[in-house]
Amino acid sequence: MGRTILVTGASGAIGPHLLTELLRHEDNHEIFVLMRPGWGMATRTQVLRCTVQALATDGHPQRLGVAERLHLMAADIRRDHLGLQDGDRERLQRHVDVVIHAAANTRFGAPVDELSDVNVEGTRRVLELAQECAQLRQFLLVSTACVAGKRTDTVCEQLEEGAGDFINPYEQTKWEAERLTAASALPVRIARLSTCIGGERTGYVHRFGAIHQSIRWLTRGLVPMIPAIDGSRVDLIATDVAARWLARAAACPVTDLDVCHVAAGPQAIPIRELIATTVAHLRATVSGWADGQIEAPVIVDTATFELFERSVAQSGNALFGRVLESARSFFPALLYPKVYDTTRAEALWGGPLPLSDWRSTLGKVIDFGIARDWRTYRGARERAHV
Repeated sequence: MGRTILVTGASGAIGPHLLTELLRHEDNHEIFVLMRPGWGMATRTQVLRCTVQALATDGHPQRLGVAERLHLMAADIRRDHLGLQDGDRERLQRHVDVVIHAAANTRFGAPVDELSDVNVEGTRRVLELAQECAQLRQFLLVSTACVAGKRTDTVCEQLEEGAGDFINPYEQTKWEAERLTAASALPVRIARLSTCIGGERTGYVHRFGAIHQSIRWLTRGLVPMIPAIDGSRVDLIATDVAARWLARAAACPVTDLDVCHVAAGPQAIPIRELIATTVAHLRATVSGWADGQIEAPVIVDTATFELFERSVAQSGNALFGRVLESARSFFPALLYPKVYDTTRAEALWGGPLPLSDWRSTLGKVIDFGIARDWRTYRGARERAHV
């Protein structure tokens, strides 16, 4: 019997890749997508459909029925009953058997009340709808490995007893969303994704995040130093690899609570190796780097970086102020080195996760970002070049 899947957050960073992978599973007969209504919805809908169509056909000539199987509905997880029209809500209640909740406010520096309204209360509202779905087999919460916060060493695939310490409110609200979901009495699977860097073959990025902005400033030679400690690693996965895992998870039954790390795990990249690879790519492809005008950033301790931050603040340099604002979203995690256990994620996949060659993927993402000036395109007429 085929599945009917409801997806939230489809216009986010992983959304188009996720929809593409879901469409590649013939057993997924219908996929309903909740799209926030209001200004620009028609544009966002068109861009999403074009992006999914391009991703779905690139290297896969078979017709996947995007138009027939993908249904977009106006809804808003910040509103009671998701702002759904009665007819749409009833249709979902009757037919949906898998909910993939990926919508989130991922701005690390957003006010805590905004983060809570989307990440916690929004999750509560989607859970309420899921509880009304008579055929529900699984509620798949797309979470983040960042819920580990300031923990170090090995992070297990389980709910922690206590909240621990967090680097920012985003991490805390996602942790709260996990606890809320686990307590729902629904068949729940929680997928904690590490940093999704971009498409493994093309470098396509649907929405640029904290790491992309850090690379953007590094490309311009505006990141002279990076704070880190011994053992600091960066856990990166290709966005389409994460999407493939989620699509498979949606097809796998779940009874007891299942928590999985979709991450590089032991293969996370040492920060010095990541910097060296990035710099080597820039020197091979970008003027200024190629002729030696721009120097590679150096690794420094926390005290040294704090001195740099104070000097920037005292100078009043607006550009460096923006650079540091972006850096505060990515750099602090380097001070809490950890490795994510991926045992349960691998068991669901049926073996080691199909991680891409991170050096190749990173180079393609850098090229893609430079070509787009590190900006997410929001125009109506552009087709996805992926």
